[in-house]
Amino acid sequence: MSSVNGNKMILNLRKFIKVSMYFFINLLIFPSKKIKQKSILIIRLDAIGDYVLFRNFIEILKKNKKYKDYKISLLGNIDWKDLSIDLDSEYIEEFFWLERKRFHIDPVYRYKKLKEITTYGYEIVINPAYSREYFFSSYMIIKLISANQKIGFNVNNESVINKFYSKLINSKENIIFEFDKNRDFFEKLLEEKLPIKKPFIKLKEKKISFDLPRDYAIIFVGGSKRYKKWDIKKYARVAKHLKNNYDYKIVLCGGVNDLDDSNDFKQYFNDEYLDLVGKTNITELLQVIDNGTIMVSNDTAAPHIAVALNMKNIFVISNRNAMARFVPYPENMFANYHVIINPEKEKYLDDFDMVLLSKSKEISC
Repeated sequence: MSSVNGNKMILNLRKFIKVSMYFFINLLIFPSKKIKQKSILIIRLDAIGDYVLFRNFIEILKKNKKYKDYKISLLGNIDWKDLSIDLDSEYIEEFFWLERKRFHIDPVYRYKKLKEITTYGYEIVINPAYSREYFFSSYMIIKLISANQKIGFNVNNESVINKFYSKLINSKENIIFEFDKNRDFFEKLLEEKLPIKKPFIKLKEKKISFDLPRDYAIIFVGGSKRYKKWDIKKYARVAKHLKNNYDYKIVLCGGVNDLDDSNDFKQYFNDEYLDLVGKTNITELLQVIDNGTIMVSNDTAAPHIAVALNMKNIFVISNRNAMARFVPYPENMFANYHVIINPEKEKYLDDFDMVLLSKSKEISC
């Protein structure tokens, strides 16, 4: 047996053991049949950027005449816990937080979370995510929760999962961008046209523990995956260009997982700048972005936050991941969001991508 086939067999065996463990844990969960009256549970377990493109519809749902007397609970990804509590707690009665990685690998944690989530039943459970993950909200959780009605997207290739919903909402084939897809879902759910045009954040003024310069450019080096990050040396060259040619102060941002990139940046940018990598929480980052003049960033959550805060100059370096769904923003939604593709990769773009990027920028440094 070749080493490739051997490794594949081991991976398949591990997957089988994990799936078997998931099903065994499910057998130990006894969901409450007690339904809380006038209650809605929203399930949203994806990343921070996804939440930014979704969160405005929680307020819309809460203020809808049909559901204004309902209490809303939210099962969310713990990565955006502080953001959600800070911005949306006036619309949400109860929060449940899930650590995705731990839920996936720790059977004790998985059991405890499923037991917590199923403590009560709800009149309505809503899973508005179009991309459904088999071992998260789409099957293992949705299946277990007691509810009078379970509502989700009708995803054509997921008939096994679709059967756990009592109501499926069809998505228009010509709607691709994530915010538009969210709006389409809630327009059909609420049976009314929604005037909201773009994501927005009504920022609450908060004191931050550091001083910000005036007229600064944000260089955001963070990214959820290594392949989504641009070369830090090239970021340093862009920072030099912005400082030397436009007199911008430089503010470097990112998360605790980007500290190595921060250290590398120091080697290539031999000038004064403010390093906030790993030093801000999400609510402080909102203030930093809101006061910035321009942002250059990987394709991650930060540019979506910048759009919601109406930043005037946003440049996103994309590796073409999730084209059309998350990048670029439709021009009629937000014209100041510019996608940058390295010309070396442009030859791999298909005709559809080229149309989307027809007004985008190029960078060759």
